[in-house]
Amino acid sequence: MSRQRLTLALVAAMCSVVLGDALASVTGTLGAPDNNAADPTVPRAVSLPQVSATIDISSTDQASRGNPLWGIPIEAMHATRERPLFSPSRRPPTPAVISAPVAAVTSAAPPPPPEPTLSLLGVVQGNGEGYAVFINSTTHDIVRVKTGEGEDGWVLRSVSGRKAVIERNDRTEVLELPPITGVSK
Repeated sequence: MSRQRLTLALVAAMCSVVLGDALASVTGTLGAPDNNAADPTVPRAVSLPQVSATIDISSTDQASRGNPLWGIPIEAMHATRERPLFSPSRRPPTPAVISAPVAAVTSAAPPPPPEPTLSLLGVVQGNGEGYAVFINSTTHDIVRVKTGEGEDGWVLRSVSGRKAVIERNDRTEVLELPPITGVSK
């Protein structure tokens, strides 16, 4: 504890000496005798050069001190007066609107006509009427259609032998039963 007090006292003494010398240099009593000249543990204050409190404005160039525009006479800045900074004329021009090139419209080829979703399972013919039995490949339903009636947009037009003729819009399809295997003709 005593070592800490000794260190604290030493630091306080050094601060008072340094502050005393600095105060003496400011007040102009530099020639005052130094009481701690013989003590080598106390650092000596360095005297600072005297600075004049007044600045000779006429001897300094205004442009070298601050803003470089101070050296340019206001008469030389005619563009600044003609176009003030926040004037609407100083805004960038609005960009020209360029329209996208118009692509030539080509007529797309018509989609291929839809294939029949009906597969022929059987044909019944008699007394001037004909019937065909189909299986719908999308719904897997078995459908019986009479001549002149339709299923899934396809209309049964005629039935003969092992074939059925169906029609949709302007397209006509002929569906045939698969050949019988194992029977000789």
